[in-house]
Amino acid sequence: MQKMHMRSQGGWSFISLILVSAVAVFFFIVGLAMYPGYYEAFAVRKAVNSLAEDSTIGQMGKPAIWNLLEKRFDMSGLYTPTPTKNDLKLDYDKKTDKKRIVVEYDYKAPLFYNISVMMHFRHELQVEGTVGSDD
Repeated sequence: MQKMHMRSQGGWSFISLILVSAVAVFFFIVGLAMYPGYYEAFAVRKAVNSLAEDSTIGQMGKPAIWNLLEKRFDMSGLYTPTPTKNDLKLDYDKKTDKKRIVVEYDYKAPLFYNISVMMHFRHELQVEGTVGSDD
């Protein structure tokens, strides 16, 4: 007479499949909420970096630089961007003898109920020039 060997069945249980699916769905929802912020940050970084193409940017003040940025935002399709004029900072770096143009802002996106995702972005450009008017 042959002895029967019982083999345990391998694989996922229904509960483990539900748990893994719930975690995957959660991260998918978080990714969907964060995508517009990263898309906008890419467009803002592109706009800030494109300021280097203007040879007179080093002598411009904050209002003129912000106007140039707004035009570039419109060309990128950002008609209501998160960064505002108050998020634009100009200063002079004495170590490098260059003007520093910084756009630093927070992007907040609701997930569900009272839970939101907040991302912080900072885009910096150094150009030849002086600080100029900071109005």
